[in-house]
Amino acid sequence: MARNHRTLVIGAAFIFLLAGCESGGHLNGETSPNGINFTPLVELEAIPVDDDPLTGIPGPAKILSELQYGQNRLIAYTNSDSCGILATSKGDPKVNRIHLVSKWPADGQGSNSYPAGPYNSSSGTGDPKIWASLLCSKNAMVIEYASGEGAPEHARGQVTVTQATNSPATSRITIGNPQTRKQIEKWAKESGKPAHTPTTQ
Repeated sequence: MARNHRTLVIGAAFIFLLAGCESGGHLNGETSPNGINFTPLVELEAIPVDDDPLTGIPGPAKILSELQYGQNRLIAYTNSDSCGILATSKGDPKVNRIHLVSKWPADGQGSNSYPAGPYNSSSGTGDPKIWASLLCSKNAMVIEYASGEGAPEHARGQVTVTQATNSPATSRITIGNPQTRKQIEKWAKESGKPAHTPTTQ
């Protein structure tokens, strides 16, 4: 009887250890529930842009996407330990409408708002028609952006753009490798977040 009891305790401890490892991997943003490994943002390929508006930003900034909206553009980038977005005028890249920066969460911090987290957040406004929110993790960025000019005309980089709401027109912009973006968009759809047909590139 004692031997059977000891076997059950060891078995239960082993199962608990396995469950803890699986849960920890997901909470650290390294692996999704179905075993997909997320690629860190720093490993994604940078894209070149005209009139680079990040030249004055300290640190090794890497531009991951550029979206064109009428007279404006939105650039998403990473730095050594953070994510950033910059909304600028096409005519004058020195005219910044919104500039948000958020550091990657430290261990045990941040929220799991989407897969590939945890995330830290930042938000801000330009004028009454322009606003943005940024969720930043080591593996992905999820941005909500109202440009005041509707949906983007063109998108470059490792990005998926989904129309999140119609009035005012707000885009959900997901930055990450294709598998990461697919997981985030799937989760958003299944969780009931309003969305229309995504535009990907």
